Amino acid sequence: MAGLRDPNEGSWAASAGRPAADGAPVVRATAAFRILLGGCRLIAAALGIRIRVEGTEHLPRTADGRPAGGWIAAGLPHRTWIDPFVVTLALPLQPRVSWFGDGRAMFRSRWRRWAFALVGGVVPIWPGGRRQAVDAHFDAAGRILAADGVFALFPEVGPAVPVDRARPLGGGIGYIAVRSEAPLVPLVLGGAHELYLGRRILLRVLPATSWRDLAGEPPDAPTPQPGSPDERDVARRVTLGLHALTIEAVAAACRDAERMAGNRRVWKGLTRLFH
Repeated sequence: MAGLRDPNEGSWAASAGRPAADGAPVVRATAAFRILLGGCRLIAAALGIRIRVEGTEHLPRTADGRPAGGWIAAGLPHRTWIDPFVVTLALPLQPRVSWFGDGRAMFRSRWRRWAFALVGGVVPIWPGGRRQAVDAHFDAAGRILAADGVFALFPEVGPAVPVDRARPLGGGIGYIAVRSEAPLVPLVLGGAHELYLGRRILLRVLPATSWRDLAGEPPDAPTPQPGSPDERDVARRVTLGLHALTIEAVAAACRDAERMAGNRRVWKGLTRLFH
């Protein structure tokens, strides 16, 4: 899966880690990826930012107890630039996490193009994509999951809402879950909406679920055909089910993060550092 070109301009092939010789997505933690995470940890320590992770027993594991891949990490709510870093730092190093990313932001400068090509782990999304481009994005996510990687995204869409709520969810996560048959693990953040020195951030891992459970389908329900009206209906019900499943957890995480010690609200400009 090489390259980072706009799928609307002829090539949809997206970067999902530096490609292996056969073009398969790389799901192991490369040296560049390890260095990036190490740098993030140092910066967080310098700023006094602490992340408390709860519910790690819900993370998928292999039969011998090692971290497993092949699952979707659904992060919410998404409020600031730090959210993807919180999720990536909180999850096991391997299998590594890959994300959807804003293609325009990734290509905004030469150093960004270089950095994303080096570290990988991002499937670029471009505005105004045709059906072919959208299906290509879903296919890229499916290839990561099929290779036992972890695919993460923040599925919220729409205007801002109070910090203790999640916005409505877009249909993309529903389509990815249905087409990949991968389990879905909600990751709920609290305290990341406002950043400052000494900020305490909470991330709660909820139990894994499936598209059938979220859509109210029986365990043996067949997978709908891609692009069919049935698939559109199921994807819609998956997003509604995920939103309903996480409403109380989002509110609780926000409330509990504000109660954590160490929140002095010094240098609140960190909130908009990369805006």
